[in-house]
Amino acid sequence: MTPLIRNGWLIVPYSGPELARVFIAVGDRADVWRPAYLDWHDGRRVAKVRPPEATGRARAVWLRIDDTATRIGKVVI
Repeated sequence: MTPLIRNGWLIVPYSGPELARVFIAVGDRADVWRPAYLDWHDGRRVAKVRPPEATGRARAVWLRIDDTATRIGKVVI
C-alpha cells in the first residue's frame, strides 16, 4: 500500500507498535510533522492525518515512529 487520499485523510501503511508516537510529514523536506491517528483501512493498519492544502502536485510522504523517520512514497495532493 502506498500513501493515498481517502475521505479527506492522507493514509499511510503502519505496522509499528500501538503505543509509539507516530507522525506524518509531507514535502521534500520532512520539517513539519503532524501527529497521526492510528486506524484501519481495507483491513490494514494505517496512520492518517488531514492532508495539507491541495496543490495538484505529487509530494513526498514521510512516516516517523518515535524518532525514526522513513520516506513512504509520493501522493498527489
